[in-house]
Amino acid sequence: MNDGLEKRKFQRLDCPLDVAVEIVPVTEAPQQRSPLHIKSRNISKSGICLETKSLEVEGVHLLSGLPFARQHRLYMSINLVPNEPPFEAIGEVRWYDVSSDTPESIYRVGVAFLSMKRHGKERLARFLKSHKDSRGYFAPGRPF
Repeated sequence: MNDGLEKRKFQRLDCPLDVAVEIVPVTEAPQQRSPLHIKSRNISKSGICLETKSLEVEGVHLLSGLPFARQHRLYMSINLVPNEPPFEAIGEVRWYDVSSDTPESIYRVGVAFLSMKRHGKERLARFLKSHKDSRGYFAPGRPF
């Protein structure tokens, strides 16, 4: 039952960012496999919600393992700002759901950031801050 209280730790910015995802077993380094190209639904300081029609790439399933003990990590390359290098992060799937507001199945996948490359925290914080209004809320309808 929804009690109307926000349970998220960080405010989410709703935005359709381009994300390339490589699914890698926990025990391996990235293999430069073909990435899954998908869009984000929203992003925060701690994670990202992805929307995809497929949960599998080259026989590797995105949701392998129990929540918080997944057997795979997601190596993500996220285009925050056009004409700038992508923001790179490693994440773990924490939850998923099937969208009921579209005629075809769209999976929404919640990913927690585990680590970020090359000043990633600062880049992400700067991106999120650039989309806040004077009251500290994300401005609706702002182009990305």
